[in-house]
Order: sequence, then structure tokens, then C-alpha cells
Amino acid sequence: MKKPGIIAGIGPESTIQYYRSIIRLYQQKLDTKDYPEISLESINMTKMLGFVFREDFTELVQFLKARVLLLEKSGADFAILASNTPHIVFDQLAQEVDIPMISIVEETARYVAATGLEKVSLFGTQSTMSRGFYQQKAGEHGVEIIAPDEEQQAYIHDKYMNELVFDNIIPETKEKLVAIAEDQMTKDGIQGLILGGTELPLILKQDDFPHLKIFDTTQIHVQSVVHMMLND
Repeated sequence: MKKPGIIAGIGPESTIQYYRSIIRLYQQKLDTKDYPEISLESINMTKMLGFVFREDFTELVQFLKARVLLLEKSGADFAILASNTPHIVFDQLAQEVDIPMISIVEETARYVAATGLEKVSLFGTQSTMSRGFYQQKAGEHGVEIIAPDEEQQAYIHDKYMNELVFDNIIPETKEKLVAIAEDQMTKDGIQGLILGGTELPLILKQDDFPHLKIFDTTQIHVQSVVHMMLND
């Protein structure tokens, strides 16, 4: 079995979901009560996001590369970033490290394309929604991503960074997020919504959207992780 390594703490609440979900799916797949070995390197989220928001991508790659090296030294056979936002430099990072990495963006794009949907929205941090790395990868798989408008993006980013990262779930925020998606369904004809922030599943569920397919990027990523763990 391959040992996964996780760049974690971005943020802590979603890291908990990753950890639990990997263990649960591993046990289900093998019908076992055993627990898999997992290496976890929890980083300073504030420092990492500072690189992102300042667009200091060279330093961001070096910062993450050093942490992947620590995972490799711990015996990890492959690594993931337990967050969508730092995938803004995923391609560069993957070229600079020795162990394989699984991209949450690539896996999500493949998953969405497999459902047959052609037009979806994307919620996440401002960088995730606006920098185009999700749009580019989805386009390679025949999926168009239409992000919310600038005002809506600002609202989503604010609530994400100041509420969801701290597991502060406010009903009014949930109602507004649902309303934004429904507005896009009317205006843009979206068929689905990518939860492109690993804390978003804490507040948004499929049951909130009777007319949209919801894509939980955390769970999509977890499925790919366990698949790699169990397949040589």
C-alpha cells in the first residue's frame, strides 16, 4: 500500500474532514478495521495565503516544496495539498518535487466531465474563483466554468475567510450563498456548482440545491487519494 502525505492546516477544519474521510473510505474499500499510515505536515495557513494574495508565486512554490520534502522524508509515496487555493502553483510545484502529487483541480475537472455537465459555477477564495486555473483545467475536459460576478465573489471570499475557515456556520450566510448559485442558474444557465474551497462543504450540501449538481472537491480528492493508496 502507498502512504499518502498531506500538506494540511489550510484550513484545520477541512484537514479534519480529509483525515476522517481517507480513513473511512480506506476501511470501506478493504472491509477492515485497520487504519492506514498517513503523513501530515500542518503548515501556517496565514503565511501561505500571504504568498497567494501578494501573488508571490515563486516563494509560494518554494514554501510548499520544502513541506513536500518533509513528507517524502517521512516515507510518503505521494502528496496532496488539502486546499484548492494553493493549486494556483500546482503544476510548477509538481515539477520540482520527486514524489507524485494528486491535483484536486484535475481530479474535480475529470469528475465533473464524467457526469456529462457542460456548464458549472465555482465558489472558493477570490484567487480560486478569479485566477483562471480551474477554468483552464476544466476547459481541457470540455467543461465551462462561469464564476460569480465580482460583487458576489467578494462576498463569498469574505465569508469564506472570516467565517468558514473558523467553522463559524451562520444561517444567513448559507441563505446568501444558495441565492448566489440560484442567481447564476437563472442568468448563466449553470447546471452544477463546484465547491472549490474545502471548507464550503461545512455549510453547503446537495440537499440545499434541488436543481443543481454539487461537487464536493474534498470528497473527490479523497477518492483519488485512496485509489492511489490501494493501487500499484
